[in-house]
Amino acid sequence: MNISGNWTYREDFEYGQSTGQVEFTQTGNEVSGLFSFTEEVENNYRIEVTETVKGTMTDGSLLLESVAVTALQNGVPISYLPNTFEIQRMSENQMVGSTFDSEAVCGVFVLDRIR
Repeated sequence: MNISGNWTYREDFEYGQSTGQVEFTQTGNEVSGLFSFTEEVENNYRIEVTETVKGTMTDGSLLLESVAVTALQNGVPISYLPNTFEIQRMSENQMVGSTFDSEAVCGVFVLDRIR
């Protein structure tokens, strides 16, 4: 099954939530994508993040590594740790997964295909 297309992104992590969209392109087992999301910690901060990823699909599992990331807080560029995304395909229209970064901040997320 090819996962190319647009997906909604909802993540809960240790300190807050992220919501946005993902666009995947799959050729064979190779996958590239662009995560565009807003990370928010209630009453603390809000960051707009764009993260380019690449990886390989193997038996319904997908491991994506960040290759580029930009983040803006109040329109100002800030430092942001790249993520690793581990994803399991649940159905043709839904995937679930987890993220982690180099500071061991972890999250869980759901991707739903946009029809």
